[in-house]
Amino acid sequence: MELIDIFDENNNPTNQVKDKDKAHEDGNFHRTVHVWIINDKFELLIQRRSSTKKTHPNCWDISSAGHIKAGEIVTQGAIRELKEELGVTAKENELEYITTVKSIKNPKNHEFQYVYLLNCNNTIEQYIFEDKEVSEVKYVFYKDLEKMVADKVEGLLIHDEEYNKLFKYIKENY
Repeated sequence: MELIDIFDENNNPTNQVKDKDKAHEDGNFHRTVHVWIINDKFELLIQRRSSTKKTHPNCWDISSAGHIKAGEIVTQGAIRELKEELGVTAKENELEYITTVKSIKNPKNHEFQYVYLLNCNNTIEQYIFEDKEVSEVKYVFYKDLEKMVADKVEGLLIHDEEYNKLFKYIKENY
């Protein structure tokens, strides 16, 4: 059982805590974190979700993402998810905040998705999939990923608003 904090539609705490599956079943707002890894070549790391994932198995997705646990702050969740999914050790001051996306595209999964960028120059071989949620990773030059998103490449999970803000942030800051 994974407990998460529940928020209202304006991202205010409700002081409720629920099991993640129950929160999804009830359509409660909760917080997640999405961390994009970028290297010095302006390549973004994407992960292939494990074949055992409940949703979108074997699809390419964000470098690292997950739910914020009850009592956890967003940056703590980001650091935890990076370590669990990719074996990456990060510090809070290394996370570059990009945006928060209010996601209501799924009627049972209402999220406030906190999006960050992390500069990391690990080689592909240095990533460790500790929790078995990830089956592989690869780097993609950000402009190539931008084209993949525009072309809606099969097997790539599309997060339109997030991608738009991510690519804008990279162009303005890198």
